[in-house]
Amino acid sequence: MMKRISRLVLLAGALLALSCGHPETPELPPPPTSDLDGSHKGPPAVFIGDSITWQWTRDGFHPIYFTTNGYVNKGISGNTTVQMLSRFQEDVIDLDPYCVVIEGGTNDIAQRSDEAILSYLKRMVEQAQQAGISVVLGSVPPSNYFPKLPDFHPEDRIISLNAMIKEYAASKGIPYADYYSVLVDGEKGLKAEYQKDSIHPNAAGYLAMEGVIQPILKSVLK
Repeated sequence: MMKRISRLVLLAGALLALSCGHPETPELPPPPTSDLDGSHKGPPAVFIGDSITWQWTRDGFHPIYFTTNGYVNKGISGNTTVQMLSRFQEDVIDLDPYCVVIEGGTNDIAQRSDEAILSYLKRMVEQAQQAGISVVLGSVPPSNYFPKLPDFHPEDRIISLNAMIKEYAASKGIPYADYYSVLVDGEKGLKAEYQKDSIHPNAAGYLAMEGVIQPILKSVLK
């Protein structure tokens, strides 16, 4: 009798297990996506800026940095941040890069306040972020003499603008590429060994800038 009861208990337990089944494994959230997971179809990075960016890929400077890494140069000589903003959709968003490096302001400082310049940079940042594109903000390189404006002294304006860009970048968790610190000399100008002229870097200057930006991009694009 006891054996029969034991068998019935075991059978009931088995039927209960079959009827309930195993609890479903909860669906886990997808792992965080990286910038190189296929969510963007364009280049790893687009650099947008003025002649300082434009010249980077010209012969005699350092175009191999872009070709080796698959980066796209969208610098235009003489551009202000207003002009950069006006073409940001076409030259950056439509290319669907993983990251954009924004560097501008040199051509603005003789005609606009730091606050106005920063406002245009912010609008570019906002457009990129709305498109899911990572952003790096670059400093304005040093200069203490504008040949076309010999009576204008840009050095302190560049320092104050860079301070605002750096502060804004920090407040938004955006990487800041501090080109200024590696290029500046003791007179707030571009180091002689790094200059093509008082505003633009030479090939050695661009190599120094690459030493700033490339570790940042490696971190952003990993």
